[in-house]
Amino acid sequence: MESREPLAAARRGQLPMPRATPGFGTDQTDPGQAMTDKVTAERKAAGDLGEIGKLIGRTAPSPLGRLRLSRPGMNPISCAREDVRRCISRARFRASDRSTMRPGSHGGASGRPLRGCMRIEKKILICGAGIAGPACAYWLHKYGYSVVVVEKAQTFRDGGQNVDIKGAGQQVIKMMGLAEAIEAKDTLERGQKYLDAAGAVIAVFPKGAVGTLTSDFEILRGDFARVLFEATKGDCEYRFGTSVTNLDDSGAGMSVTFDDGRAEDFELVICGEGMSSSTRAKVLAQETRFRYLGAYMAFFKIPRRPEDDNWAYSVNGVGGTFITLRPGNEKETTVLITFLRKDHDIEGDNSAARRDLLLKALKGRGTVADRITAELDMVQDFYFGPMSQVRASAWSKGRFVLIGDAAYCPTPFTGAGTALALVGAYVLAGEIARGESYAEAFAAYERLVRPYVEASQDQLSPRFIRLLHAKTWFGISVTHLAQKFFSSGGVQKVLRPSAAKREKGVAEDFVFPQY
Repeated sequence: MESREPLAAARRGQLPMPRATPGFGTDQTDPGQAMTDKVTAERKAAGDLGEIGKLIGRTAPSPLGRLRLSRPGMNPISCAREDVRRCISRARFRASDRSTMRPGSHGGASGRPLRGCMRIEKKILICGAGIAGPACAYWLHKYGYSVVVVEKAQTFRDGGQNVDIKGAGQQVIKMMGLAEAIEAKDTLERGQKYLDAAGAVIAVFPKGAVGTLTSDFEILRGDFARVLFEATKGDCEYRFGTSVTNLDDSGAGMSVTFDDGRAEDFELVICGEGMSSSTRAKVLAQETRFRYLGAYMAFFKIPRRPEDDNWAYSVNGVGGTFITLRPGNEKETTVLITFLRKDHDIEGDNSAARRDLLLKALKGRGTVADRITAELDMVQDFYFGPMSQVRASAWSKGRFVLIGDAAYCPTPFTGAGTALALVGAYVLAGEIARGESYAEAFAAYERLVRPYVEASQDQLSPRFIRLLHAKTWFGISVTHLAQKFFSSGGVQKVLRPSAAKREKGVAEDFVFPQY
């Protein structure tokens, strides 16, 4: 009989007496007054069945009038019961929090939270203002949560390399309504050309070709982060020059101490600091391991020359060095260098050792390498590190959860890290919004996203990296033949999917839950 109660109540235009609603926190208001306020507000919210009809996709006041079967495989009666039950749950949520919500600060245009059990005054902390953090902040604010984003850098960082927004990441960008803003920052890269050591063109892979480095959305990391920052800075609080020194999960909330000595309580802490996250090490150090792929990588910018155009240029060098120049902006060209190294033995800030390794990898590798060597002393924004993946056995512990590269960096060499971050941000925020508890939300997030992450990470292995980094002149010659073969018109005609198939591939890259 209990399963029919919500449907019967909706037919009568009444609601049953309220029951305790599970949530992420506890209610400290007077129980008697809270019950009175809740009953009054619930009956007022439930009196207009037209509102319930809108929420569950019906145009008739009768709960069994015209149904929208949004869940395949569910019969109409079950669908109706579930939808009405959800509407009543939302009405209860609105009633319980009506006295504490700030006008105009909620996810919906009408000023009420979209769904879930956590009240609006409860705060979520996000560590890291790169890609994953602001993307998650966008969705959390949309669902009605108060978000604080802390970043250890003193100011917003505009630097960084080209990032590819592939597959499912493109869908998230469109759902966020940011496609136009990103296209305005596009590097206009036309495709990829492979060169020999003397600089002669070996093969050409235009944008859209099978095997090209160039994706539909090409944008500098800093420009993309700026788009996300601009989309969220008015709704979320950003604190630059701030890092976490201690986390205390008391069970009722997370007490966070920052480097300025200030302590603050949050409902949840989301860590999106990147693969070298110091905050992750405070909570999930034992659960996190790094998979070294047998190579080091460096990326930075050099001054743009008149001969630089909107193509990416790649060169295979003897000894297992791979060099790529890509369009940056009007004044800069971006550089990516990867080279084989058996041992993962360069740690910390040993800048002299890193520079020596890089110069050794460039020496005698041709005209492009000579140009980079000549410009190296003037480089300011410089990254050097192992080509490694982050593989965490668990993405959460208590009220703490990982996102983006901090949880599942696939290495920048894959070009998939941005898509993983965007998908993870969408799913984590959505599950927090609809979950009955944070534990349930975190478990669902990991269950949905982990297979997608592992499929992406498994595309690379140490053996595959060695294959891409030919070490001998003979190996490089064979690589050039393969590049010529796959870039030929006939082969591309066979391999290249139609526009319709490409769209289908993007749509099927990840099956998005609807929140």
